Amino acid sequence: MASSVELPPFVHDSIATIALQEGFTSDRFSVIIESGCNKGDGFSSDLFRVIVEQDGRKLVLLCKLPPLNQARRQQFNSMKIFERESLLYSKLLPNLIEFQSQKGVQPHEGFFNVPKCYLASCDVEKEQSIIALEDLRERGLKMWNKMIPVNYEHARMLMVHLGRYHAVSFAIKDQQPELFEQFKIPDLMTTAMAENEAIRALVNATMDRAIGVLDADEDVARWKMVALKENYFEAMRKCCDGAGTEPYAVLVHGDCWINNMMFSYKNKIPESMILLDWQGARYASPVLDLSYFFSCCTDEAFRRQYYDEMLNIYYGSLRDLLERLGGDPARQFPFTALLRQLTRNARYGVMLAAFVLPVICTANEDIPDLNDAAERYHKSQQLEANMFANSGSSEEAFRRRMRGLIRDMVRFGYI
Repeated sequence: MASSVELPPFVHDSIATIALQEGFTSDRFSVIIESGCNKGDGFSSDLFRVIVEQDGRKLVLLCKLPPLNQARRQQFNSMKIFERESLLYSKLLPNLIEFQSQKGVQPHEGFFNVPKCYLASCDVEKEQSIIALEDLRERGLKMWNKMIPVNYEHARMLMVHLGRYHAVSFAIKDQQPELFEQFKIPDLMTTAMAENEAIRALVNATMDRAIGVLDADEDVARWKMVALKENYFEAMRKCCDGAGTEPYAVLVHGDCWINNMMFSYKNKIPESMILLDWQGARYASPVLDLSYFFSCCTDEAFRRQYYDEMLNIYYGSLRDLLERLGGDPARQFPFTALLRQLTRNARYGVMLAAFVLPVICTANEDIPDLNDAAERYHKSQQLEANMFANSGSSEEAFRRRMRGLIRDMVRFGYI
């Protein structure tokens, strides 16, 4: 196997296993391994592009591994989140697709918007995990530029598919409750955050930075954000509490920002999409996915013009598929419940945006070396609060988008 980096033996064994499963002949195929992403595309994982060839036939994989750098692997608790994503790809997402297929739902009608997975395995004790997916770039799918707020067509497409995705959860939960028990994945993030002093210090510094974008006369917004900062971990716990959301909790994607989506286009208009990176999946309120996306991937002008329309598109899509699957939207998740869930839990978006927007507003080439940052944290046990969007146009973009988001959170009554 030709590789520009040294990978653990289990990775090579896994690739060989996939090759044989896909009909390649032992000892006759060649393998080339190269970097699979651009700088700044992966925080809690390393990506490699794998090309398997034999007699003119080619299979291209995107292999996702826990960070090879041990300090970064430990900092991001990578084995736990790989264990979760492996479960999604090997079991839960296939169950979602199979349930729809049994109901006669066709791919263009339901939620089938996940990449083909060739292998998803995780051994936490050995610290070995690999998720081998199709390389969607081979089919011409592309990512949106994270630094540009999402436009109407892309947001609309996500609302359609997010509504369908949540609808399948509601249907299985109601019709096959025993099967659905495995979908009740607990939230691991909030407890770990609250117990880590370095993270608590980072939260305080990050929220102070967010509050600092407000104009001098925005006293109400400042007061609300200070109160949110002081109650950050309890507010986060409440937002992510699946049991407290009942009967409306579903399996959420959990990391619903634009870099975790790829689109295909016709005449420069998106015609299909795939949702990636399921490491953040958990059992929680469906509005977590909505709030995360609108907070981090749209701007104030978009929300002012389209927010209500987007909520209606999302709910209409959820309602239509839930009915198609034999469910009862009026009983299981009426529109009024969606609005109440937003009032209760949409603050989740601004709490995460304080961390995510600086990353979004930083060009990939300006992203600091994450391995070096992890090594520094390993030695000092102190997290750096201003690694991203800390000068020039990136800082101004962050301040503008964060200010608009806080204003909208106040205007919508979410904080």
